[in-house]
Amino acid sequence: MRAAGIIAEYNPLHKGHEYHIAQARKTTGCDAVVVAMSGDFVQRGAPAVFDKWERAEHALRSGADLVIEIPVLHCLGNAGQYASAGVSLLESLGTVSHIAFGSESGDLELLRNTAEFLNAESTRLEEQIRALGRNGFSYPAARAKAFELLGGSSDAVKLLERPNDILAVEYIRQMKNAAPVAIRRLGASYGQDVTDNAQYQSASGIRNIMSAGGDVSGYVPEHVDTAVRALGTADITERERRLFDLVRYAVISSSPEYIDDCPSGGEGLGNLLHSNIREAESLDDLISRAKSRRYTYTRISRLLMQILLGITRSAYCADGSSYSACPGYIRVLGFNDTGRALLSEIRNQELASLPVITNINKEKDLLSGSAVRSLELDVHAADIYNLIMGRSIAGHSDHRIRPVYPE
Repeated sequence: MRAAGIIAEYNPLHKGHEYHIAQARKTTGCDAVVVAMSGDFVQRGAPAVFDKWERAEHALRSGADLVIEIPVLHCLGNAGQYASAGVSLLESLGTVSHIAFGSESGDLELLRNTAEFLNAESTRLEEQIRALGRNGFSYPAARAKAFELLGGSSDAVKLLERPNDILAVEYIRQMKNAAPVAIRRLGASYGQDVTDNAQYQSASGIRNIMSAGGDVSGYVPEHVDTAVRALGTADITERERRLFDLVRYAVISSSPEYIDDCPSGGEGLGNLLHSNIREAESLDDLISRAKSRRYTYTRISRLLMQILLGITRSAYCADGSSYSACPGYIRVLGFNDTGRALLSEIRNQELASLPVITNINKEKDLLSGSAVRSLELDVHAADIYNLIMGRSIAGHSDHRIRPVYPE
């Protein structure tokens, strides 16, 4: 079986995501669609609105056939680390011939050319980015400016200002075997608030409506709307309060040096957070106090989640600065009949280059070293997520839950 791969968060899954899944299948002509999905914490640096198991079920009910987890270690990394992990997982299955991604431009040639330029100039680019960073530029702004200074085209510079296109370029840079497929994003752009009654809206806009207790039924599939309706605004408010309490405890209990050892730390952020933690009245207030032209909101958000989960360079980065490019295992979150057949083919023909995990209690012994630490961190992250959600840690433990199989 040939499979098309998608890298996603589905936070929450909406009709634009359904369109993307359908287009990935149609455009590639593949037999199955595999989604590499963020776990309980997402790349912008926050807990997901629904846990990874429920979001995996949403994906399967919306057209996906197999859902695997991107480890939290990589979900809370930057765009390059996140993209590298997602691509590595999909290609490691041995059956993914295409990787389909959303793109504001939909211009695959421009995306390819930009990726090739970044790969060819990677050393000089990083040197320029570091120099601009010392002058107060945030990483995204420094990257765009460095790209321009090194002779990148004006069209490519604009490309690197658009979130989905940035990720698309990172995906292409990491692909070794799969063919890239750019699917033009429809409707609201990433991060845009819902402004009209268009069918396709951004996940962030939908989350804002959820927080205000509004109706999102026009923007999400029926099965997702059912889950949204079961989640009241009081529940969302309580989650935010519990998260802030846990983050405050984690920051107060951590030295500035420990905070600076986190992957998104350094440059005095430990002292900056310590100087604001007692005055901040909410998580958003804390992040807003710490952010600046140099330190983006997302970087501070990721840093706080890294502090909360205990993710430091010393513990998880082999060379003291960056994660391993490839996760050490493929963890299955859910599948349908087609996905089950695909998994059987992968196992029977020994196609996967990494261990495929469906039961961590029985298959953890297949792993060693950094892979074990990463899997243990996933389990730990799920426990912390359950604390934030205000539910039983034992009852919702990763040690008890099995991959989703929708009836």
